Amino acid sequence: MSVLAIVLDESNIDEMRGWSASIALSLDEPLKVFCVQNNENFLKVSSDASSKSEGDLQATDVIVSIEEAEQRFRDHLKSSSSRLLLIDHPTARRGRRADLVRKILSLGICDSIVLRFPADGGLGGGKILLPTSGGRHSLKALKFAEELAQGDDDGKLVPLFVEQNIHELSEEVGKKRLNDILLKSGCVQDSDKIESIVVVGNDVSASIHSEASEGGYDLVLLGASESGILHRSFFGTLPDRLLKEDGNVAVGVFHGASRLSEKLRVRIRNYFNVRVPQLDRKSRVDLFESIESNAQWSFDFVALICFSTALASLGLMLDSSPVIIGAMLVAPLMTPILGAGLSLVQGNKTLMIDCLKSVLFGYFSALLIGVFLGFFGIFYGATDQILRRTNPDIPDLLIAFLSGMAAAYCFSRPKLVSALAGVAIAAALVPPIATAGIGIALGNPEIASGSTLLFATNVVFIILGASITFVAVGVRGNSESRNGRIWVNRAILALIIIGAILVIPLGSTLIEKLSNKISGHSKIPPSQEKG
Repeated sequence: MSVLAIVLDESNIDEMRGWSASIALSLDEPLKVFCVQNNENFLKVSSDASSKSEGDLQATDVIVSIEEAEQRFRDHLKSSSSRLLLIDHPTARRGRRADLVRKILSLGICDSIVLRFPADGGLGGGKILLPTSGGRHSLKALKFAEELAQGDDDGKLVPLFVEQNIHELSEEVGKKRLNDILLKSGCVQDSDKIESIVVVGNDVSASIHSEASEGGYDLVLLGASESGILHRSFFGTLPDRLLKEDGNVAVGVFHGASRLSEKLRVRIRNYFNVRVPQLDRKSRVDLFESIESNAQWSFDFVALICFSTALASLGLMLDSSPVIIGAMLVAPLMTPILGAGLSLVQGNKTLMIDCLKSVLFGYFSALLIGVFLGFFGIFYGATDQILRRTNPDIPDLLIAFLSGMAAAYCFSRPKLVSALAGVAIAAALVPPIATAGIGIALGNPEIASGSTLLFATNVVFIILGASITFVAVGVRGNSESRNGRIWVNRAILALIIIGAILVIPLGSTLIEKLSNKISGHSKIPPSQEKG
């Protein structure tokens, strides 16, 4: 790992060397400095690399031309493991150097800071003011600045939050919000290196400028803005405004590294946000309330399970499709399964536990009823409706996945609730459980195992399909903290592993059906053999 510094303006050479060396020393990382050549007299050094001692570190100046700079930096960042990239702020918003900065930052290979040095120079320092509102880049900047302060004997991190002055409790509200931001960033809040400040004011820029001017800070570090291009063009951003201001305090804009998975997630989210109508706040509240209330294990839930299983069992034994369809419409299992998908998106562990309890209790209750009524199956045997649910294959997986997506979409759109009846028929959750119960009663393990496989497939892929749909329509979690997402990641991984395991028997059944179909067509009728 290393700290990489890029100097675009020859007048910033000394400042960049001082600041980059100070930061590299605090991080305990080696330093490499690239100087972009502006003219023939630039630095008056040879193009060969030269080593310069910066404290205990060796900073190597490598002079490159503006023409080769982009490709040179791109190759270096990709080939070496850089911890941090430092760039001096270009004075002009447009031009070759401004374009170069934008292209380098867009790579997102490592964390980056664009530095504007103070008017009176300076070679680095340890007291950092970090205004934050909880954005993605500022959260990463907080964790980085904490590490920087820990590595400097005189280091101090001062997180600043500006709360609007709208009522008498504004300061207390601001403190609560700032504490939540620090918790989300992973900073140690009771550290002697961190001193939080809350300012009450209606002008954010003025509040930050006032604190930065009067607080004796060495650096004002801000997270990069995530505003859209139109907003940046017409109104500018807070980091842009602070970078333009002359002052005695250095200003840095922190750009967090963008992993490939993160870039892909952002692009997909933006795609759906534009093309799929997103739920407003009221719709999300109604959705959460509806699923959470109906997914609970209750007397109504038990009653519907009993009725639907009894109808399904009798319909299966009588080989009656209308009765089975009626059982599908009565079954209450779809809601807790959708709730499990919703809990993954929200990061709501309590809801996940409640939904799993309802699904498991519902399954065993339905299974017992199926076993009890299945004893009457000795008079009817294994009917066609029973046998249809004993050999699931890949199309059944796809039906479950699409049913989960359709059910989640209907739940999120109150006008489409009437379509849930069709989804319930397509999903067919209770009939496989009743079939398993009948198989146990008849002493037929093939019927019991095949129908259980179908039910497990339905549950797993309905949850996955529902989760994707909820994300697409605008459902988001309340917290992005690491601890809050660990169980979610583990649950998603478990579902994927279980789904992959289920694909094996489903795929083998499909291959067997296809081979039987092909072999049946390949047989020549005896009447044609003589001909």
